[in-house]
Amino acid sequence: MWNRRARTGALLAGALLLAACDDATGPDPTETFDAEAALADYQALEEILQSSAFAGFQSLDGRTPFSGAASMGLVDAFAEADSREFAVELLTRARRSMDTRGVEGAPLISEGNRGSTFVYDPATDDYVLDPEREGAPATGVRFILYEVDGSGTPIVGEEIGHADLVDEGDTSSEQIALHLTAVANGRTHLDYRTTLDGSDGEGALTVAGFVQGDGEARLDFDVQVAGEVVDGRDQVDLDFDLDVASRDFEIDGRVRGIGEDEAGEIDVTVRHGTDSFQLLASVANQTIDGSIRLNGELFATASGPADDPTFTNANGLALSGIEILVLVAIADSVEDVFDLVEDLIDPVDNLVILGALL
Repeated sequence: MWNRRARTGALLAGALLLAACDDATGPDPTETFDAEAALADYQALEEILQSSAFAGFQSLDGRTPFSGAASMGLVDAFAEADSREFAVELLTRARRSMDTRGVEGAPLISEGNRGSTFVYDPATDDYVLDPEREGAPATGVRFILYEVDGSGTPIVGEEIGHADLVDEGDTSSEQIALHLTAVANGRTHLDYRTTLDGSDGEGALTVAGFVQGDGEARLDFDVQVAGEVVDGRDQVDLDFDLDVASRDFEIDGRVRGIGEDEAGEIDVTVRHGTDSFQLLASVANQTIDGSIRLNGELFATASGPADDPTFTNANGLALSGIEILVLVAIADSVEDVFDLVEDLIDPVDNLVILGALL
């Protein structure tokens, strides 16, 4: 669940210490770009995804009839997968099932469940049907949302809202189409649509909508993941756009040829107000080789282990600590998108997987 944040947070502390004792061998941030403002953008993004409403939504994972932990072994392959592997495995299974049968847009949420509301049962640590509750969508289901404790477990008696999951497969041109909204404290905090489509050995997953933070900042996202087999290897292409309009902050990216081994070609552009970074990189054998341009000019290079690259400026000299942190956030943005996709699909992954298999 947005797994990269812990490492980035630890890196933040180290980078700020490094900046405090920097010997100025790298460019002066005030002469290149506003690094502190850029870091504030990433902090705003974190705050949106750490809101109480989003935490309440994430607590559905593994506790609903439609999420992986309730699958009785059908999706065991996902149990240990990281977010990148999750996407590859999801599309691989969907592609293979579509090869053999195809999906006909049949309802994924059964008539027996449609119009039902589920509440959290602490005795079983699962969501269970409450026949007395009303208000669920006619072609979907409703889950009551709660405040969560430090372990992410819902706190019974502290309801904050509800999440409605609507099956749009009946009328959609996509083979699987699910629409989910989450309302907490009288405000819509989450509204997005997930679709899965495919044929002839290919599959395409889309996740598009918005996450509203506790404040005014809102993240709009549009993510498309396409999977196919190339030279006998399952791989995916990723296209994404993340936008926090209130901060004039946008991340736009394309990654090609991604597999579970983290290979791929990366082209990510990040805009912080009037400043624009572009990361162009190749990743192979978990090693990255790339360059970062600031407003069109070479700013830095990135090389070494993909999860801990070395950054140097255009002259091969060290960067300041705070600049390194911004570049790490840019490099991490691809993994962050995969984390976001997993966060949004986890509560309903059984519907997506079983919809492709059945």
